[in-house]
Amino acid sequence: MNTSRVVIVGGGLAGLRVADRLRHDGETVVVGAEPHAPYDRPPLSKALLTQEIEPDTPPFLPSAGLEARTGVHASGLDTGNQEVRLDDGTVLGYDHLVIATGLRPRRLFDDWTGVHVLRTWEDCLALRTGLRAARRVAVVGGGVLGCEIAASARTLGCAVTIIELLDQPLAAVLGAEIGSMVAESHRAQGVDVRCATRVERLEGDGRVERVVLSDRSTVDTDLVVVAAGAVPNTEWLAGSGLALADGVVCDEFCRTSAENVWAAGDVARLPHGRLEHWTSATDTATVVARNVLAPPAERVRLTAVPYFWTDQYGARLQCLGVPAADDDLTVVEGSLAEGRFLAHYSRAGVVTGAVAIGMPAALARCRRLIGSAVPSQGQ
Repeated sequence: MNTSRVVIVGGGLAGLRVADRLRHDGETVVVGAEPHAPYDRPPLSKALLTQEIEPDTPPFLPSAGLEARTGVHASGLDTGNQEVRLDDGTVLGYDHLVIATGLRPRRLFDDWTGVHVLRTWEDCLALRTGLRAARRVAVVGGGVLGCEIAASARTLGCAVTIIELLDQPLAAVLGAEIGSMVAESHRAQGVDVRCATRVERLEGDGRVERVVLSDRSTVDTDLVVVAAGAVPNTEWLAGSGLALADGVVCDEFCRTSAENVWAAGDVARLPHGRLEHWTSATDTATVVARNVLAPPAERVRLTAVPYFWTDQYGARLQCLGVPAADDDLTVVEGSLAEGRFLAHYSRAGVVTGAVAIGMPAALARCRRLIGSAVPSQGQ
């Protein structure tokens, strides 16, 4: 039996999953910056933007009567005295600390009316209202979130333009070939996809009316959505002595550089990098919940194969592993042209990932291949 106090800073999916899976007779305190109980974020860019019925509450995540301190931010960490300071003046002592503070959107053009980001429930409600009043929408950023918002806006009947700095949407995570296929799927729905360019400035009388791009072209718009990446919420850790590098640096056990301090979710920078996926939040939370009170000999490594999905125009694109954008891509079933396929990524003869549309069972079988030699033809 253990009577430790575990403080979890972060009231999102990762923090909730750690709290739910901890099994001890001590105290668990969850600190959440938002005023709501924990809720699911994936529906914010998909169903909730397009559904006809006005949503009245966030898509709350189930929890076993969890009580959390909501609406407060962590403002500092003293690892020597094992204390977390909150912005309401409270000081929480801990035996173990879990950092699950997640991300916030990279913000641009905040002084303009008609510019939106999407991360929180309030962001979703504001964007949902804005989309219903807009005829023309410009989405700055062609990553997963930007493409999903663009698809939702197009479903609502808006004229949509995607503005992407790279040569293709999703190229940073899936490479140019899959990115080109994604771009064509949007163009087939009437979306104007403009790549290899960036926003130079906005124009309008206080409210955005036009986007001027670095290639000197312009986009007339009523509404702009900035989906140009996110920033880890680590400012409160300044001076704590924790190793920080685009997130909280941790090892394969999700341990940070400080004793009894762990990291989970989007803010955790693991040996293979920082992943901003729903499944990564649950995978790291499972490891932390197992390890935080376990003797060192019984701790487990993070071994789950990274996975993410995105839904656009009724098609679900799924990816396993952590492929690099310039890894070799080999289609092993179906074809990209048909929009139903399974493909492997590889580098130096080793499978680094797999991507599919319309073949979930075949993709699931690829989990065992990640990190192994590329199978010979016919295997």
